[in-house]
Amino acid sequence: MVDAITLGVDDTNKPQQNLANVSKKRVLIIEDIGEMRLMLKSLMTSLGYSNIDVEPSGQAAIKRILERPYDIVLSDYNLGGSIDGQQILETARKNYSQDHSTIFIMITADTAYESVVNVLEYQPDSYLVKPFPPTAFYRRLERVKLQKKAFKGINDARKKSDFDGMEAQAKETMAHSPHYASQCLKVIGESLYERGRYKDAKNHYMLVTHKNKNLAWAHYGIALCELKLGTVAAAVKKFEHTISLSRYFLSAYDQLADAHESLGNEKAAQDAMIAALEVSPRAFERALRLAQISMKLKDWPNAEQGYSRLIRLTRDTPNEKVEYYYDYLKCLTSMMASKDDNAKLADKFKRTLARLRSFGKTNPAAMSNSFRIEIQQFLNRGHQGEAIKSWTRWSQMIKSGKASALTEAQQYTLKKHLGLL
Repeated sequence: MVDAITLGVDDTNKPQQNLANVSKKRVLIIEDIGEMRLMLKSLMTSLGYSNIDVEPSGQAAIKRILERPYDIVLSDYNLGGSIDGQQILETARKNYSQDHSTIFIMITADTAYESVVNVLEYQPDSYLVKPFPPTAFYRRLERVKLQKKAFKGINDARKKSDFDGMEAQAKETMAHSPHYASQCLKVIGESLYERGRYKDAKNHYMLVTHKNKNLAWAHYGIALCELKLGTVAAAVKKFEHTISLSRYFLSAYDQLADAHESLGNEKAAQDAMIAALEVSPRAFERALRLAQISMKLKDWPNAEQGYSRLIRLTRDTPNEKVEYYYDYLKCLTSMMASKDDNAKLADKFKRTLARLRSFGKTNPAAMSNSFRIEIQQFLNRGHQGEAIKSWTRWSQMIKSGKASALTEAQQYTLKKHLGLL
């Protein structure tokens, strides 16, 4: 369980630090407000930390986390951009799934965070509500360090994929520190699952739910085991129950969609992604999945919304891809073909096409795809003259090497559609 430190709740003095050890630790501070960045850096410096990176944006922070490991991450929750602190936490946890030694402390001015933090799938090690005094910060950090120390044996075993040792360490920790029982029970379930002992893991999680029926992670564990045991319908019910207990348990939506797709129920998989995006609207992977499922269903409005969100979230980030623009253009083309000429859709197509050609200008295949889809939408709308003009420009780019060439068969088919034969 995560608890908060708020203004005035603590008067503990600054803890004594082993300066030789802390100076080697890597610290990342993520905060969009300059004064707060300076304050957090000053607090860490006063404790002897000197290897400190500071980032004002979530995008830059995620790039750093993916490039190198950090010992301590202090992140504001609301960073004002397309990426918030919770997404950074999720990225850090997923990227270092075998190493739980990183300390992650969330900092927020949003008191509503207190009401949801304990039901989040990915929880910070602690969080602080602004404003807070330095003494509160020092106490919070020291408490998290003690917890990390208690779980060091478990973490070391996990890093070595020693899941037998992980279970043994969890039982030992639980015996010595009963207040960590919930975390240790979760570790034991994880260790059984990782060893392929799915029936044993399921029974373990079921025993946990008998003692506390509201632990979302335990119901989620049962659902994962049901999938491995081939009882997909039972898994679906458990994933749905997990979500009913914690609508912020995002992996449950992903797994629920997987289960529905394996049962051939694309519409239910789509519903799961729509629900997930209502909870976490900035998750570009889920926007992509919604778009792809919707395309299969020929549900053009939801496909368009998915691709539009995807492009908005990934633009000018390392996740931006020419394929997203091309697929979005195919979606818009299908929408225009299924209804009367729509000026709004045509304008979206034009702007998306311009971005694809700007972003993919050094990619000959992307340039050819841009002309291919442009010609298709012109023909669908009955604008044959514009389609021919597009082919003329495309031909010139092929000759210059800026667009990839077509085979003779492809050229013949295209010219036939254009009425040039």
